[in-house]
Amino acid sequence: ASPVIDRGRVFAIGHGGRMAAHELSTGQRVWERNFAGVNQPWVAGDFIYVVTLDGELICVTRAEGKIKWIHQLPKYKKPKSKAGAFVWSGPVLASDRLLVAGSNHTLESISPYTGKPISVVKLSGAAYLPPIVAGNMVFLLTDDGKLTAYR
Repeated sequence: ASPVIDRGRVFAIGHGGRMAAHELSTGQRVWERNFAGVNQPWVAGDFIYVVTLDGELICVTRAEGKIKWIHQLPKYKKPKSKAGAFVWSGPVLASDRLLVAGSNHTLESISPYTGKPISVVKLSGAAYLPPIVAGNMVFLLTDDGKLTAYR
């Protein structure tokens, strides 16, 4: 995932199972957590939001990497047999909602304050790219080639 630079710190997460914060000027590690992910973290104020490879949307504190909340996203098409693992992209913060798009044909809105679900929108196809926010619109491209705009 692409790292994020914010107020003198670099925040990065990788497929190998580590998320870390480093001082930009010295490279010194400030904190590290055992999260694996391939999506760019989203930094907002004193918090960082990230989607893990385990299908968790996690909020950690910017300063210390302490977990504020964890929201478990749907993981499998067939949960009992653990078949058909879903892929999630995002998060993206739009107004007062975190948006994550899934290969399960959904766009989920989650509260950035509590991690509680707000709404789920059914999509025409699987979404493998994060939503894009422009002005008061959210754009989402699904694998069936459909670009949808939401207000």
